[in-house]
Amino acid sequence: MKKNCYCPVRFAHLLRKARPYISKAKNWMFFLTLAFLIPASLSAGAEGAWVDWDDLTDAQQKQAYQELESENEALKEEIARLKAQPGDSGMEADPEGEDRETGGETESAGSFSVIGADQFLSDISASFQKRQEAARIKSEDELSAMELSEIWDFRIMVAEAERDFYEEYHGAVLTDLNLQYLCSEYCQGLAKQFRAGDLWKRTSDSTECDALYTAGYYNRAYALVELSTYYNLQLEEEIENLKRAVAEMDASLGEETRNLSVPSDLVLQVQTDLNDLGFLLGIPDGIAGRQTASLIERFQLMYGYLPADGIIDEELISQMEREIQKRGG
Repeated sequence: MKKNCYCPVRFAHLLRKARPYISKAKNWMFFLTLAFLIPASLSAGAEGAWVDWDDLTDAQQKQAYQELESENEALKEEIARLKAQPGDSGMEADPEGEDRETGGETESAGSFSVIGADQFLSDISASFQKRQEAARIKSEDELSAMELSEIWDFRIMVAEAERDFYEEYHGAVLTDLNLQYLCSEYCQGLAKQFRAGDLWKRTSDSTECDALYTAGYYNRAYALVELSTYYNLQLEEEIENLKRAVAEMDASLGEETRNLSVPSDLVLQVQTDLNDLGFLLGIPDGIAGRQTASLIERFQLMYGYLPADGIIDEELISQMEREIQKRGG
């Protein structure tokens, strides 16, 4: 039976891990500890939004917690260092028992910043355009005249144009779950291309490196085409090349057959629910094709309903309606 397999990660859980380091600390240390528990990758700019930890889905909490885990040793060392230091921390105890930063404002300990849709779309657009500018410094004639090693130097340089975006977003938490998935897909593609460059430097195995680099291109293409189609991301003329690449990859996968026997009215209901939950597929048509199955898988993955098999059944419908009710839909 499919069920929510991710154990919710609450701040109480995080504090249990930090308790040996803060058990004798004053109130300001409690707040400061929480500050170190939130990694820099979860912070946002002006377009970010402050949300309660409990309002995140289990999948978002799990992703955030994995980021926290990766910082654990540094966290322990930093807290131990701070505890050993006498003097003013810049924090003072509130007479009412709440912590506040001297001369400033703080958010509650149970909330943190996540990245909003507008900020993400602006940043990925800028990153993509930066990459395109890097790619245009060589003409097709110049590329065709390059040696293999020069081609790989060029590929690595083009991919590295998006390194800043990757560093900011590969562990980010977004307010929109579908955008979170697409962000992860895009970053996964960048990571493959970075690894392909590293592999080339170590092995000069063009066949294996090319396969990895191309796989990264498809990850990025899928994300960009959907962002262009449903979120109005402007990609100029390059979008046509990306759409062709995605269509070719879909054609190579063959026909989608998982839900052929499902009545069209159930398919229509699922498609409507997907749209309501932000997993956009356009106007529902009652046809259970590849896009519908893919978005079902995405919903199951992001909300922690495993296995993420893309299959339409009554259990799936109950899960989707449960999540819609939580959102007040």
